[in-house]
Amino acid sequence: MKLDSDRSLRQHLVDLLKGGNAHVKFDQVIDGIPLKLRGQKPPGLPHSPWMLLEHLRIAQRDILEFSR
Repeated sequence: MKLDSDRSLRQHLVDLLKGGNAHVKFDQVIDGIPLKLRGQKPPGLPHSPWMLLEHLRIAQRDILEFSR
């Protein structure tokens, strides 16, 4: 029984890492943003796309460290 549970969890993790499900793949997200604009804040907004991505990276690292 435990082996089936582990296999299911591992497969779910692989699916999440590959993208899809409720998540959009990274390349799809940045595809419509010209390279020269990725580090610039859009007028009237407080953050650039790069700043938002860096925030997500830091938050995910914190969650991973907490989980360990």
